[in-house]
Amino acid sequence: TPANDSFASLPLPPATLQNLQQLGYHTMTPIQAASLPLALAGHDLIAQAKTGSGKTAAFGLVLLANLVGKPAQRGTDVQALVLCPTRELADQVANSVKQYAKFTKLRATVVFGGIDMKPQTLELKAGVEVLIATPGRLLDHIAAKNCVLNQVEYVVLDDASDALNGRWDRAGE
Repeated sequence: TPANDSFASLPLPPATLQNLQQLGYHTMTPIQAASLPLALAGHDLIAQAKTGSGKTAAFGLVLLANLVGKPAQRGTDVQALVLCPTRELADQVANSVKQYAKFTKLRATVVFGGIDMKPQTLELKAGVEVLIATPGRLLDHIAAKNCVLNQVEYVVLDDASDALNGRWDRAGE
């Protein structure tokens, strides 16, 4: 754990730290202080915290920190995948990740069911480093060959407790 609970104590890219300051993120929440140093050091984690505790920043900042500065020659290959059980959560996570990535060249998009696949397909084909998805729509895009996952280095199961309760099905989309 860092000596203090300031984001500045973490090995985050300067642009990310600047962005966090602009967003009003000054001190880490308990889940962030417990998980960010370990995840940034390369450890795999399972973390649990209440809604609104800062979990999205805890994993989103790690993804961005690990992907910033990596060559973008991979084209349309996704490098980080965040799976969410519902479209509402997927959309919320995508908005946060895009906000955190503001001063980077990293591209993030979200795919979920209940809407036309064509705009999602266009974004995927243009290339994204971070893909936030619901399982059913992700499978649709894989079947349609709209995204390639063989370069994924980071996987996040957001709200994974829902998987244990049988809510990781297409009904949530």
